Amino acid sequence: MEILHQPIFLLLVIIILGEAIGKVEFKAFSFGSSAIIFVALVFGHNGFSLPKEFLELGLVLFIYSIGLQAGPGFLNSFKSHGLKLTLGAIVVVTVGFITTLVSALILGFGGDTAAGAFSGALTSTPGLAVAVEMTKSAMAPAAYGLTYSYGVIGVILFVKLIPRFTKTRIPEEEERLKTELLRENPPVTFIHLEISNPNVVGKPVKDLSLTSIAPIAITRLLRKGSTEPELVNAETILQEGDQIRVVGTEQDLKQISLVLGHPVSAKMEFNSKLMKKKIIVSKKAFVGRTIGSINFAEVFNVQVSRLTRNSIDIPADPTTRLQMGDVIHLVGMEQSLENMKKLLGNDARVVYTTSVFSVLAGIFIGYLIGKIPVYLPLVGEITLGTTGGVLLSGLILSAIYQTGPVIWAIPETGNGFIRELGLLLFLATVGTSAGATIMATIASEGITLLLAGIVITTIPMIVAYIFCKTVLKIQFLRILGVITGGMTSTPGLATTTSISATSFAATAYATVYPVALIGMIIYCKVLVWVLG
Repeated sequence: MEILHQPIFLLLVIIILGEAIGKVEFKAFSFGSSAIIFVALVFGHNGFSLPKEFLELGLVLFIYSIGLQAGPGFLNSFKSHGLKLTLGAIVVVTVGFITTLVSALILGFGGDTAAGAFSGALTSTPGLAVAVEMTKSAMAPAAYGLTYSYGVIGVILFVKLIPRFTKTRIPEEEERLKTELLRENPPVTFIHLEISNPNVVGKPVKDLSLTSIAPIAITRLLRKGSTEPELVNAETILQEGDQIRVVGTEQDLKQISLVLGHPVSAKMEFNSKLMKKKIIVSKKAFVGRTIGSINFAEVFNVQVSRLTRNSIDIPADPTTRLQMGDVIHLVGMEQSLENMKKLLGNDARVVYTTSVFSVLAGIFIGYLIGKIPVYLPLVGEITLGTTGGVLLSGLILSAIYQTGPVIWAIPETGNGFIRELGLLLFLATVGTSAGATIMATIASEGITLLLAGIVITTIPMIVAYIFCKTVLKIQFLRILGVITGGMTSTPGLATTTSISATSFAATAYATVYPVALIGMIIYCKVLVWVLG
């Protein structure tokens, strides 16, 4: 068919067929977007091909979006118990690398085949992208295609079977982790206090330096003898017998009550003058500014009670910097709140708008970074290349968040679209390229590669589970998140929902995924360098 030799038409056919096949599920297993590479292999085997420019465009879009997504998580992964989770993921990737290297030396695989097998067995498309860029060989995607299937199925089987082998009671694990989560991340609540400490009586709130004691906010005040609450600002003078509403975590509220007074049961419902409202930050002028620098109470006559970011409530700390899409919970008079709406924007549409300039500028910076030579002992002078440069650019810029008027981070919806578009272009193009030699690869090394893939997939999961359980003392559900994140296996993570509907595995997955992703990219480069 002559029309199939038209690149755009062929690209659309491959993507549509691949997406359709990827949506077919069998007992919680589906290929998802990765089915595109198998469709492309068939077309490539039959003599059809796509321009390499599609591959390069898809590569930079996909890798840059990964960098943007991983940046903040990469830094946060080293906080709290995230360090243990990160070590677990490093074990997964490192054992996978060692297993691949040993298999390659025993079986005689070259660097391109080994990197492809490693990427497929650990279901890492970015790793494959690096291998393709470095080797320019069709062997890498061919090996990826042969080992990927068990890479997906193996993780799903492991997640399904490990609770039975270890005789783990999931409900008990859930309760244990819920208790731990409440202890580490106490919810934001409020308390009513009656002013009884003579040391604070007759003094304005601004002179008490309460936020230096605990990150709390006083939002309402009911004067002694009054029936209507009033708004608290920096100039409000506290009197003995006044009742106030204080917002913060339970521990912070207990601490501040020692300073202000004793808890009381009171009603402080708003009258017709005072209201509460949630306002979205959607104007760039306020992005990056701290809550304290805006002087909500003094200048605008409203009080900030808390902040919601990514569906999580956090205390209104004066040092917290605002980000696009933050939801600020404000208390004040109706006109003041209306003024704040106009000032902050409160436009949900802007939150979902992606800046084309920031995306293209970030990719351009990544190209430049990729050209900078770096000297490594025993390796010599190297460059990060397109993938490494663009990934590093995304990681750094998303962590910086903003430079002047440019906001580097983009909404998840926009980032998801860029990531998916880049992935589709990459998989379709690399698949047709590999398809031309796929049968020769299967004929010469097919069974060997398949067996190697099973070993490379299975051994890292077993070793990581034992290490996380016995050495790092990580809870079971988090171990599942560490292993699926270390394997960069979204289908594996999805399978954990059939075991536990809680988010503990998903949280661990999100914590370790950036580190695993970067580790796989580095190890793919090392495999190519070592094996040639």
